[in-house]
Amino acid sequence: MNVIIKHAKRDEIHEIAVFLDTCWKSEYRGIVADDYLDSMSSDERHKALIKRFDENASDFLIMTENNRLIGAAVFGKSFIEGFESGGEISAIYLHKHYIGKGYGHKLFAEIERLLAEKFYPYFILDVLKNNTRAFEFYTKHGYEKVAERWFEMGGKDYPILIMRKEIAK
Repeated sequence: MNVIIKHAKRDEIHEIAVFLDTCWKSEYRGIVADDYLDSMSSDERHKALIKRFDENASDFLIMTENNRLIGAAVFGKSFIEGFESGGEISAIYLHKHYIGKGYGHKLFAEIERLLAEKFYPYFILDVLKNNTRAFEFYTKHGYEKVAERWFEMGGKDYPILIMRKEIAK
């Protein structure tokens, strides 16, 4: 595994937005309505991510292999209602050809290391309930379901699991 994980620069945020949308459109077919996935706009995601970047509200990592983007992550102070004191993993995605080969574990470990440096009392994330592969990945990393809520996308409601990992003191 000869990969580089580094903090993204501002001018890389658009590439991250396109990458995240591509991953969503590939990985969430059958979980989220196709019409919603087809209507996703990388420009809208880019605007939202740039805002978070410029406000220093989130950190961004990219994972490359031979200068090719194969993974990306967004994380920082939690935006999840009721869990604002934690460190949130907002997004972690890999190119579909790299899933199941250990790359995700490497990227996830780096995210947790960086969040731990900020002394959050716990880490938090949310995952679509029907995304069993991601749920199992997070469980394997010590996360436990602590709540469930509904999230509207494209006029439809989807169950979201909120998962938490306590940080040893």
